[in-house]
Amino acid sequence: MKLTIRLTLISCLVLFAACKKDRNESAALSPRGQILVAGIWQQSGGTATVNYMGKDTTIDTYIQMDECDKDDFVIFVADGKVSIDENTNKCPDDQQIETANWTLQDSDTKILLADDNPDTYDLEISDREMKLKITKPNSSGAPVLYVDIYKNIK
Repeated sequence: MKLTIRLTLISCLVLFAACKKDRNESAALSPRGQILVAGIWQQSGGTATVNYMGKDTTIDTYIQMDECDKDDFVIFVADGKVSIDENTNKCPDDQQIETANWTLQDSDTKILLADDNPDTYDLEISDREMKLKITKPNSSGAPVLYVDIYKNIK
């Protein structure tokens, strides 16, 4: 009987210590980091803007997305991991869950998403919405500003 009580106490202490560590990791995050990990993010919009012949031209990239990509969701974890889940409408050639690493930079105004092709985005975030912005050259070398908008579905 004493052995059972001891094992139960030890198990409780181990679980308590594990939970405490998770709380400490989350508490160590900046306010923007805490918003990231508190949400479940799903893309709700996107645009691409390029200057063509002296005039900015913006196209809606979200409307051009495959339907199987529109229900995907993104989860950020306090340990610096991020996962993209295909959700129920899975695209045929995609894995159900893909992972990468994330890091906030420049006073939390930028986020590095590091996978096989790492990119650093300008970050705007609130409890309800996240905007990721990046400028990349198109095939002609002209800079294109991409803005992806995510809503918090949690």
